[in-house]
Amino acid sequence: MHLLRRPDHSAEPVDTGSLPASWHRSPHLKEFVLVSGAYLLYLLIRQIIAADIQLVAFIHAESVVDLEKDLGLFWEPTLQQWAINTSDWLVVFFNWAYILSFYPIIVTASVILYMKSRHRYLYYRNVVLFSFLFALIAFTIFPLAPPRMLTKNFVDTMAIFGPSIYSAAEGAGFYNAFAAMPSLHFGWSVLFGTIFFRSGYRALRIFAFIYPSMMLFTIVVTGNHYFLDAVAGGVVIALSFGTVGVIGAISQRKMDPGLLISTRRSISAFGEMCRRGPIHGVLTRGSRPQQRVPGQRHYDRDYKPSVYSSTVL
Repeated sequence: MHLLRRPDHSAEPVDTGSLPASWHRSPHLKEFVLVSGAYLLYLLIRQIIAADIQLVAFIHAESVVDLEKDLGLFWEPTLQQWAINTSDWLVVFFNWAYILSFYPIIVTASVILYMKSRHRYLYYRNVVLFSFLFALIAFTIFPLAPPRMLTKNFVDTMAIFGPSIYSAAEGAGFYNAFAAMPSLHFGWSVLFGTIFFRSGYRALRIFAFIYPSMMLFTIVVTGNHYFLDAVAGGVVIALSFGTVGVIGAISQRKMDPGLLISTRRSISAFGEMCRRGPIHGVLTRGSRPQQRVPGQRHYDRDYKPSVYSSTVL
């Protein structure tokens, strides 16, 4: 809509510097390239380092299972078996919810926020990008096989009940099978739940609690994540919010108009003091430059030294 309100630029030059003029007039295109480019970069890095991590990913999976057992949090097999024994349709529901409640909701909410409030969109977009960066670092350091690959305790519900896109070889290029830690499915659901809650609409505020709660059950029932993955996803979001907040505070402090005005006034006053001649009060005390102090040297307009003294010690 913003582009529709732009005046006619047909008479302007085609190029601005080394980029087309249309690029400089289209923040929408730049935003799309930024976000999609970040995701493509992730896929590229995944292709580079994912080839040699399969063995260590399964070792890490056993470690996570053992840790959850020690903490008394190894509830995933019980919850998954409950859903399977209850109804096949319930499992299918969670399978589709894992797909449809992630990218469709995130993309739709992002576009609406972009159109309604560009300032808020940029803030939350930065949080998403930082969370993406932290998740990529965590995946590089700690690759982790998802529960559905541990057939001893879990079931790959999508391979059995469908849709099988996450289990089929055709879909393997669109996601990272060994990036279970942290769970961005849960982390981003918490992030967008925060956006929904801050929207001010009552229905969205209710959905703000339903969305991450449903996502937590979804990632566990489908066997795509452990509970500790969800905890790690929440930590990543908290770190991302904190990072954006710190950077914003530093930037705001550097660009504080009051601070800049105060600094300019101080520099100006210092410069004025340096430019003033001695006859204007540099070597005198008091509120009036003409006031002389006994025993103090004074320079007249011709800069010839003389002494005004009533008492010489």
